[in-house]
Amino acid sequence: MYMIKARIKKAKSTTLDRVMSGFSLEIRDKVEILSYQDLNDLVYLCIKVEQQNLRKISNKRENLYSNSYNKKDHKREGDYSKK
Repeated sequence: MYMIKARIKKAKSTTLDRVMSGFSLEIRDKVEILSYQDLNDLVYLCIKVEQQNLRKISNKRENLYSNSYNKKDHKREGDYSKK
């Protein structure tokens, strides 16, 4: 929209390539295999991929925390009957 108002005319592929170059390699690799028609589609897909990446990171952190604390390994004070 801003490009139209500024009367900038560039090839659609040039604009999409420039936008893609601003994303991380991980996002670019995933979005390249998906189909998109215009800038809106591209941005939408990049946002979705970024949300997936954030969920994966969050899940890894939760798993690391839950695995590092195992209730079976800890005894209560004064509970020496169980070994």
